[in-house]
Amino acid sequence: MVATVEASDNKRTTFSSWGNRQRIVAILLVGALLYGSFIAVDGLVLRHWLDASFGMTPDLHIYQERTSLILNGGIIYRDLDIESPPLINYVLLPAQMIGGEWWAYEAYFSFFSIMTALSMYLVMRRWDGYRATLVALLVLVCPFALQDATWGIQDEPMVAFFYILPVLLMLSGRRGASAAAAALGFWIKFLPIIVYPVTLVKLGERREVVKNIGIAVLTSVLIALPFLLLCPIEFLGFPSYYLLGRSGEGSAGMSVINLLGQGGLHIPGTVGAGLTVGVLIISYYLVYRWKLDIWRGAMLTTVMFLSIYPMIRLGYFIFPFAFFSVWAVKDRGILLRLVPMYLALLFGQGLEASGLGLDPSYSWVVGIALVAAGTIIMLDITRLCLQRKSFLDRERREGPASV
Repeated sequence: MVATVEASDNKRTTFSSWGNRQRIVAILLVGALLYGSFIAVDGLVLRHWLDASFGMTPDLHIYQERTSLILNGGIIYRDLDIESPPLINYVLLPAQMIGGEWWAYEAYFSFFSIMTALSMYLVMRRWDGYRATLVALLVLVCPFALQDATWGIQDEPMVAFFYILPVLLMLSGRRGASAAAAALGFWIKFLPIIVYPVTLVKLGERREVVKNIGIAVLTSVLIALPFLLLCPIEFLGFPSYYLLGRSGEGSAGMSVINLLGQGGLHIPGTVGAGLTVGVLIISYYLVYRWKLDIWRGAMLTTVMFLSIYPMIRLGYFIFPFAFFSVWAVKDRGILLRLVPMYLALLFGQGLEASGLGLDPSYSWVVGIALVAAGTIIMLDITRLCLQRKSFLDRERREGPASV
């Protein structure tokens, strides 16, 4: 036992002695090997089986259609009816330009997973380089991101990068850049804007709040103006999709609300939107009332949002996983809870999407139970994180911000 402890201590001592460059290289290598292996397995073994069993990934065709239109000189909204914010279609252009096939998009989404991990390390190393490295490595192995970036060919790992970025910038002291990043993220996929009010709460001074809002508004105007001039009516249609679902039905996603709809109890999209807005307002109040720091505040708002939002997807849980990782690298109880949380939500989405072979008359009930279980575990992890300290509670070392 003593020998084991000494070996563990020696390993940590060696790891802790690594320089910044060594840690960055390690993060990049682990990310490239891990995600590269998943992509290789997909191409060599899984892709044919996945397409035959579940059908071709519909989103891949959507990515290809929209990016091809842009590359051929077309204008989204005017030349193609779409429901997404504009910038995500332009951010996807590199994947189409390097080949446009499944492997190109998998590699591109994997790149963003690696960038999320690296960005977290670069900011958090100012508190504790060793713990920050562990956080980055844990984020790399996040199962929600691994499967969505590769076998699922979903854009959520890319969205996660833009979701976490404003929080990281705020954490590093770059308030103006955080505001611009939040606005940028909104026009990529509206989700990053939900944590922006947390930033405003943490600014405190009215002058700083006004300045921050001004930066966000200016960034948004610069992005939206070309589309408002070219196709204003079509362009302004996308926000309703994220609040109400298609045609206001609120019928997409793996949420309890959607699963109730599969069982025959259809809840209007306006009700789901109202509940979501109400929960967000409560979360902002709690951040203010409890005087939470930016990391805990963003975590709480994210978790409360995902607990009620009707259109959640499995990949959205990359967001809380990233927040939880700051505690999970030291707290085994939190780390172990991430496993049943993932499994419950994974099978919950499977039942929502395909029924997993169960009778439709009761598969939705099982789905609700699994999604509810995963959500309860997520809420329990949040409770523990709010109660316990992390290495970010230490005094930050002075020096230039890394991100």
